[in-house]
Amino acid sequence: MHGNFTVFINKNYFYCLWFLLINNIINAQIYTHNFGTTAITSHPYTAAPVVFAPNLSNSSWTNSIGTWTSAAGASGEAIRITTAAAATITLTFNVATNYQVNITSFDLWSQRSALGPQNWNMSINGIPVGSGTTGTTGAAIGTTNVSSTISGLTGTVTVVISLSGQTGNGTWRLDDFVLNGSVTSTCTGSTITSFYPTSGPQNTLITINGSGFQSGSGTSSVNFNGIPASSFTVVSDNLIKAYVPAGSTTGNLSITTNGCDAFTSTPFTSIQTTVNPTYATDLYISEIYDAEAGSGGVIEIYNGTASTVNLSGYSIIRYGNIGGTSTYTLNLVGSIPPGSCLLYTSPSPRDRG
Repeated sequence: MHGNFTVFINKNYFYCLWFLLINNIINAQIYTHNFGTTAITSHPYTAAPVVFAPNLSNSSWTNSIGTWTSAAGASGEAIRITTAAAATITLTFNVATNYQVNITSFDLWSQRSALGPQNWNMSINGIPVGSGTTGTTGAAIGTTNVSSTISGLTGTVTVVISLSGQTGNGTWRLDDFVLNGSVTSTCTGSTITSFYPTSGPQNTLITINGSGFQSGSGTSSVNFNGIPASSFTVVSDNLIKAYVPAGSTTGNLSITTNGCDAFTSTPFTSIQTTVNPTYATDLYISEIYDAEAGSGGVIEIYNGTASTVNLSGYSIIRYGNIGGTSTYTLNLVGSIPPGSCLLYTSPSPRDRG
C-alpha cells in the first residue's frame, strides 16, 4: 500500500546539532594529565599526559618548593605540595613551530589538608583565567570557561596555579588537570595548482605550478610521496622544476616552503622500470671488426642467463670469409657471471664484466 506522507523537520534540532558540533570543536581536550598510578617523587615531574594534542611537547610540572610528594587523587596518584606559605605550581609545554594554541576552558581536581592552602588562582602566560577554593574533601571544579581570552600562544605555554590562605604547614594536591581548546597552524607557505606530467619513471622532469614558492625562507624541499626529489630548481615564485627520485611510489607531491607543507590535490603516478637481465638460455656473441689489414677485431660475449657460465666448453672459430676456411680457433677459459660481458681481442681474452 502506497500513500503520501509529510516529514516535519524542526529547525531547532539542526541548530542544536550545529551548536554541539561547534562547541565540541572549540572545547576539544588538548591536554589532560591524571598523574598515573605510580608514586611521584621526581621534581620536575615530566611523565607524559594521557591527552597531548599533536604539535605539543615537553610537558613539565614544577613548584616553588622544589619537591613533590605523592598522594591519592581522584583516581590513582595526585601531585602534592607541602607548604606553610604561599606557593605556586607551574606547568610548561612547548608549541611546535608554525602552530598556535587557543585555550577556551579548563578543569581540575584538588584537595587540601586542614592547614593547607584554601585558595587558588590560575594564569596562562601571565593572563588570569580563573580562581576558586579547595576543600578538605577532594572535588573537581567541572569544565570552567577561561575568564580572559587565551589565543595565539606560541613557543612555550606557562600555566601557573598560585596557592594562598594556608593556616599552617599543610598540603595541597592536584589531579585530573584538563585544558580545552585547539592547536592550529599559522603556516603561510605555498600553494600547488597543477603539475605535469602526472606520471613517469625515475629522472622524469616534473613542472610544478602554483604560488608562494619564494615566500619567507623559500622552498627547502620537494617530495614525491615522501621521497625527496633527486634535484629541484625554484624557477620563480610560481614555478618549480623537479626530477622524480629513485624509489618513488605513487602518491601526492609535497613542497615545503617557509617551513610549511603544501600538497597536490591529486597523486603523481610513479612508473616502475623493471629490467630482467637473465632472459636468455645461452650466451650472445657479437663482433666489432676493423677491416684494415692486421686488425684482429674485438669479440663481445654476453651472459644473459641467470647463472654463471663456465667458458671451458666454448670455442671461437674465426673465418676470413663466409663459407671459407677458418683462420684460427680460440678455446675460451674462465667463466662469466650472469648479466656480464667479456671482450676478447685476438688472441687473448680481456674481462670487461
